[in-house]
Amino acid sequence: MSRGIIRPAVTRVQTRGAGQHRALRLGLMLAAAVWVAGLAAWLIPGADRLEREITLPWLFASRGPLPAPAEAVIVAIDSASAQRLGLPARFADWPRRIYADLIRRAAADGAAVIALDVFFARARLGDGDAALAAAIADAGNVVLFGRMQRHVQALPGGGPDGQLQVDSLHRPYALFADAAAAAAPFVLPKSPARVDTVWMHHPAVPSLATLPAAAVHVQAGAITCPGGHEATPVQRAACDLATGPRERMLNFYGAPRSVNIVSAADVLLGPAPDLADRAVFIGHVEPYFPNQRDSFLTAVSRPDGLDLSGVEIAATAYLNLLRGEFLEPLPPQTIAAGLLLAAAFTPLRPPLASALALLLAGAAGFGVLTAFGRFQLWLPPTPWLVQIVVALLGALALRARHSGRERAQLAAAFRHYLSAHVVQQVTRASSEGPAPVRATQQRAVCLFSDAAGYTRLAERLPPAELRDLVNRYYATLLAPISAHGGMVTDIVGDSALAVWPITQAGIAQRLRASRAALGIQEALASFEVPGGGGLPTRIGLHVGELTLARSARWTTMSTGPLAMW
Repeated sequence: MSRGIIRPAVTRVQTRGAGQHRALRLGLMLAAAVWVAGLAAWLIPGADRLEREITLPWLFASRGPLPAPAEAVIVAIDSASAQRLGLPARFADWPRRIYADLIRRAAADGAAVIALDVFFARARLGDGDAALAAAIADAGNVVLFGRMQRHVQALPGGGPDGQLQVDSLHRPYALFADAAAAAAPFVLPKSPARVDTVWMHHPAVPSLATLPAAAVHVQAGAITCPGGHEATPVQRAACDLATGPRERMLNFYGAPRSVNIVSAADVLLGPAPDLADRAVFIGHVEPYFPNQRDSFLTAVSRPDGLDLSGVEIAATAYLNLLRGEFLEPLPPQTIAAGLLLAAAFTPLRPPLASALALLLAGAAGFGVLTAFGRFQLWLPPTPWLVQIVVALLGALALRARHSGRERAQLAAAFRHYLSAHVVQQVTRASSEGPAPVRATQQRAVCLFSDAAGYTRLAERLPPAELRDLVNRYYATLLAPISAHGGMVTDIVGDSALAVWPITQAGIAQRLRASRAALGIQEALASFEVPGGGGLPTRIGLHVGELTLARSARWTTMSTGPLAMW
């Protein structure tokens, strides 16, 4: 009995192949958009700075402090030592014999290398210089700090930007520099005002090692690279300096004072700390912000204003190099992520897609933290989060577009048979799926129609003629119903059901239903079928209670017995 209503099915079969190609094309377009969004979030100006200023502090804070490595110790030139040793509060005024005593004590304890982050610019009166030079020469493994000086010369005819910049190393006082194993600068890159990386060699003089790299070279001595499996960690670090990048990303061990620090007073007055086979860095370190003058803003700076001192950064760089713990920044795999996210989000309904987006965002954060904490990998999460958002919004937009096309096709297919209200319910239900059902009572006038002889007619007519016949029949049948305010709620084969809800007395609705029935009889009186004759139609009217099974998107009903005409 349902052979007549075949236009929607035929339309869908004819367009299924084109729809699949269209869906594939749109899916690839979404994948491309996700890829471009991730790439833009990584490459746009300021993206790297945003990652460094927001993501890096979060990663270090989430990971927490690491145990202080035992391979290095800082001897702090601090205010507490000045008070205990009866020395001036201004560290530049400390007698040089103090530094000589610190070097001799460290060398006597078997320090592997001694690096001083203190600049001795010129000679002083007294015997302190001779004592310091002798201590440096006797230790044989002392690296002194040297300052870089920049000379700027204007180029003739070069305008305001026509300048020649020449960097040169200002070595310490010659008596000390000649006795030392090496003199090295320690210039730190800032991005733009915070220290996240360190240079192993000076950017303007690639052959000039910086203080932590020079300490590794002095400690390693003469080696042949590659060192092989039997090489010591310091030998492998020296080979890494020869082949690795000049600029490395620092992997801080925690907030300020997270590496091993002992005061100069503790070293000189005892009990002496164990310095055997350890790198000893001597420099200015304070436990409180107001007293710390040599400080640099980093990702692990404390909220109270205490930053890392220069010697702490030097010791951190040395330990990172020795232990192979520099952070390795890796760009996000945006291409693979774009394809996978587009494939994951496209088939999902909005609630599931939103839940998946939250799950993926959490997984991305967990993966970034795991890579950072366990493998020293810095994976900027922003491009991935941007891709997840773009994939979610794009998939929802494609789904809404596809649902809109389906609703339009359904509406075009059924508008000849159903009222606008019913067509709206049909299209909404088809796109939104099942919903919770509630049963209610509604009083209404019902009209039911049934075509006599339709089965025999359907058996002898070709499908194309039967389709045209059904289209003409329902166009004739439904016109009076719509004209008198009825709602067609169901069509099955040659039968139709329409209702007129009664909200008040109901006389007007009874009259409308009766006039619609009379209009149907009058309209079908001249209806002809192929081969001659008409299509007699029985009509039933009933007034009573309807049981409505109502959801948020669809309504069905059942009625009592109908009075047939």
